[in-house]
Formats: sequence, structure tokens, C-alpha cells
Amino acid sequence: MPRLSLAMIVKDEAHCLGRALSSVKGLWDELVVVDTGSTDRTVAIAEGFGAQVARFPWTGSFAEARHASLAQCTGDWILLLDADEAIDPLDHAAIRETLEADAAAFRLIHRNYFRSGTFIGLEGPAQRNESRYTEGCAFPHYSDARSLRLFRNLPGLTFEGRLHAMPDPWLERGGHPIGLLDAVVHHYGKTDPGREQAKVRAYFEMAKADAEGEPANSQYHYDLIQQALLAEEWEVALNAVETHQRLQPRSPFVVIFGGGLALQRLGRHASALAYFEGILQQDPRNAAALAAAGESLWLLGRLEEAQARFAAGLEAEPGYSRTYLKLAELIEGSGLWEDARLVLEAGLDQNPKDLALWEALVGRGAARKDARVVRDAWNALQQVPDGGQGIWHQLVIQALIARNQISDAREVLRRGLQAMPQNAELLALQVRMGAGSGPHRIVRG
Repeated sequence: MPRLSLAMIVKDEAHCLGRALSSVKGLWDELVVVDTGSTDRTVAIAEGFGAQVARFPWTGSFAEARHASLAQCTGDWILLLDADEAIDPLDHAAIRETLEADAAAFRLIHRNYFRSGTFIGLEGPAQRNESRYTEGCAFPHYSDARSLRLFRNLPGLTFEGRLHAMPDPWLERGGHPIGLLDAVVHHYGKTDPGREQAKVRAYFEMAKADAEGEPANSQYHYDLIQQALLAEEWEVALNAVETHQRLQPRSPFVVIFGGGLALQRLGRHASALAYFEGILQQDPRNAAALAAAGESLWLLGRLEEAQARFAAGLEAEPGYSRTYLKLAELIEGSGLWEDARLVLEAGLDQNPKDLALWEALVGRGAARKDARVVRDAWNALQQVPDGGQGIWHQLVIQALIARNQISDAREVLRRGLQAMPQNAELLALQVRMGAGSGPHRIVRG
């Protein structure tokens, strides 16, 4: 049986590395972990799972770090995994069986999980999570794409790109056959918005450097579009879209949608609309394009057309939460809060664990001093126990204290700290409640 090396590059991943390595226990013959400068327990955790750990100072290029990891691998095949990813045991046998195949490499399914259905994948909106896997079952939405993660340990194999380091170009230029494997790499990185946001600027600069270094490389402009949108660098995103379209006239969805989104954020709604309508000519039921077109039409004062686009979007994909959010925002902006609230409630009927929809309902209700906000916060906590950044818990606790239901308030606080043990406001509230200061003082605080 061919030997399989599992290769990882890591830095300060103690919070998630154990989950990743537990998920591949029994799958690999050799575990190679290259650490690029961790200051936490990352290395100790990797060694505890039997990893061969090598140090490689970070150079600003994921490709160079990948090359360092490949140099340590002695298996016949190499499987790439990041610390915030996992492979469900259901797919272990399929991966091992594939090692007997004739192909040189395989593209696996790369599944990004989300806490809300507002996100856009490479081909369209994230879909509702109704999969058979244990991995990822806690998250309501995901988006799939193909990623080359399994390949033979070929001499001279090279990764390209500082940011999205890929072996695909080298393999394709060499004529090495690449197959498809329906095994899933489960990616959890996008379920932690704080950590994701911390990377946005650095990743944008890396993508920008790649595109500037090779201006004729359409893949680098494709990467830059995605990172510029995340960094809210709208002009850069638009320029990258236009460059990509010159290089590749048949542009994929994310390029066209990215161009429309950048124009929309720049306030150029008529131009943005042309991009979204271009998508809809090819795919009339694309919910992301329908919702975006509806938003631009509304802001252009074409309300009947906007409503038609929103209605079509809700019918096409009721799991796409952004349609509900934008429609509610625009309706509320017209002074119709009750109608906007009905839209958000309809979204939650379809997507009961959607974090963004609950944040909108509770947040807008609190801003408007809606008498239903405590009930909304309580319902939100039943569906998303770690949501609201502690605010939902505080709303419910304060209401319980006002009714002198102190033991119930403490139970809600306990659950909040169980879900968010480092939440500063809940910890402070615990001290105050535990100090015996009495309910009235707590309410005033």
C-alpha cells in the first residue's frame, strides 16, 4: 500500500490544531508539521499527535512554507491540511483507496462553513447544511469549491502564489493527470470572524503583490478580487475585475459579481446593475445576483422592479439570508419597521440558526426599544447559544432580575459563560451578581 504523508504549515494554532489532528488519526503514515513561528502550544500539540515538526521562519509566502513542508515528506503521496480544517472519518477509506489510482493528483471538495447564509461562494450563495457528515454539523450553511490537496510526491513539484499557494499550474504544465475525489476538507476558519478579520489586511497585501508581480496571470487577479472585496478596497477590486476580464473574457461568477459589488459600494448603482443582470441572463435563479440587483434597483428608485427581484431571490434560494437582510434594511429605511420585522422573521423561519438574521432582529429591536426585544434575545439564544457577543444574555438577565427571578438570571449567565468563557462583560456581571450587590444595583449598572 502506498505511504501517505500529511503535510501542514502552522502558526499559533493551539485553539484548533487538536481538532484537525484528531480528525485524521489513522489516515496518515507520516505527519509533517512545519511551524512558522508559534508562540503558543502549537508545537507541543503537534508533537503529542506524533508529528515530525520542523521550524521555518515566515517569509511572507505560503508557497515557500509549502516547499519547506514538502522537503520533509517521504511518503508516496502527500495530503495537505490546514490547522483550521478537518477530514471526517467517513472519507478516510476513499482517500486511502485513491492512493492506488493512476492519476498524479486529486482535487477534493473544500467546504467552507458559515454561521450565516449571507456568504457568497465561488459559484453563488452558500447553501443550507443538510449533509451527512459529523464534521461541520453545528453550522447552518456552507459553500463548496474544488481544491487540489492530494498529489504524488513528485520530484520538483512547485507551488505558485504567495497567498493561495497552488501546485496546479506546475502539474498542468507537466501534463500530469488530475482527478476529482468526492472527499471533503471541512474548513472552519470562516466561522471565527474575529480571526478572519485579523488576516484580511495581510492577505490583501499578499494577493496584491502577486498580481503586481505577474500582471498577466489571471489567477492572481482572481485572488486579488476576493481579497480586495474582503478588505473593502473597492477601487482595487474593480480594477482587478476589469483586468481579469481582459485576460479571461469568459469570467466566472465571482469575478462578475465582485465587479458589481465593488460598483455598488462605490455608489455606482446603474453600472453595478449591468453586472448583476449579466449574471441573471445566464442564471436567472441566482439568488445572490437577484438580491444585489434588487438592492441597486431600490436605491435607483425603481421600487417595483426591486421588489420583483427580491421576491424571485427568496423563491430561488430561501436559505440565502442576505436577501432577507437587505430587503428588511431597505423597508425599515422607508419607515416601515413592522414590515421589516416580518421579513426578518420569515428569514428565521427558513434559517433558524442564522447568526446574522438574529443579530439584525435583536439589534434593530433594541435600537428601536421594541418591547419584544427580550423575547427575541431569548429565542436567539435557544438557536445560537454563543451568539450576540454576550449582549443577548445581558438583555435576558436584566429582564429576569427586574422580575426578581435571580436564580433564573444566574442560570442564563452560567450558560453564557459556558458558551463564551472569556466574555469580559459576562465575567464582570458574574462578579457583580456573586458579590451580593442586589438586583436593583445590577439593573442600574
